[in-house]
Amino acid sequence: MKTNDFIITVTNNIEGYSIERYLDTVCTNVVVGTNLFSDFAASLSDIFGGFSNSYKHKLELIYNEATKELKNKAKNLGANAIVGFSIDFDEVSGGGKSMFMVSASGTACAIKCNDKDIKQIEKSGVVSQNFIDFELIRRFIIKSINSGSSIKESWKEFLYECPQKDIVENLINRYKKDTYVDLEEKSFIERYLALLPKLDVVDILYSNYLESSKEIGTLIKKCNMFSSKHILEIIKNNTHLGIALIDSKSDFYQEEDLYFMKEIIKYIDMLPNTGQIQMVKGGFLGKDQEKYICERGHKNNKDVVFCETCDINIKGLKREEVAIVEQLREVVSILENNL
Repeated sequence: MKTNDFIITVTNNIEGYSIERYLDTVCTNVVVGTNLFSDFAASLSDIFGGFSNSYKHKLELIYNEATKELKNKAKNLGANAIVGFSIDFDEVSGGGKSMFMVSASGTACAIKCNDKDIKQIEKSGVVSQNFIDFELIRRFIIKSINSGSSIKESWKEFLYECPQKDIVENLINRYKKDTYVDLEEKSFIERYLALLPKLDVVDILYSNYLESSKEIGTLIKKCNMFSSKHILEIIKNNTHLGIALIDSKSDFYQEEDLYFMKEIIKYIDMLPNTGQIQMVKGGFLGKDQEKYICERGHKNNKDVVFCETCDINIKGLKREEVAIVEQLREVVSILENNL
């Protein structure tokens, strides 16, 4: 393992490294159902002796899935290690059915190499055939997808188990096409991107948003890819398209998120008025009156907040946009009290 690899350990410290920051406790639960055949195979092993390969396979499957989910959660916090890793297996059964359940937890942290003598780990001088087979499959799948091939079911299983950021841009380009009709593949893209560390996805997602706001906006929200920094940049370019992303979500929030959320609110509060309050003649023998005139020229009583014709306020924001911004203020308040 190279010194910049993500490290997961059951110990509370890592030899040769110092823990700079403890970020948060991370945990995950994975449940996999057994089926009639695996249960039958396992029962034969219990009767005649030997190992139950069917159960062994399921245990390995959920172990790997739980570890992968825990690692992704930690990466989204900015961690490069998990210490105090713990994992528990259990079987839940009843009514002739059973399920395997695994719970994994640990402490996400940022570590730094503090041993000057550790520059790199020497290569072992041995490469296994399993590694070569894995690498051939990985390269073939990446090359095929980036060349435009439809995504096969066997590839999906591989990619769920071993996410590859080299195909992210291609998948996003597929998703945003107006002519996209393969709903099954679209569903795969949504699930797959949600598995990846946020940093591997957000830059590409948001750089495509202004071009394909409907499709990319949907993807941002379904994958919990809220990024206040990117949203602020979009709001400065197109206020309405940027506000449409404010109610998206993230799995975790940090000080940087809070800072840019505040900047978003500040920017929106300082938007210039697109409508105006002005005196309007009252007609024949009528008194002049102050009216709120929206950006589209509709006249309203001056105390009206939203135009009664087009439902926009004096800054040109729709009622639902104002509600989204107000919700952001509440989120900021919660984060200020807890970060």
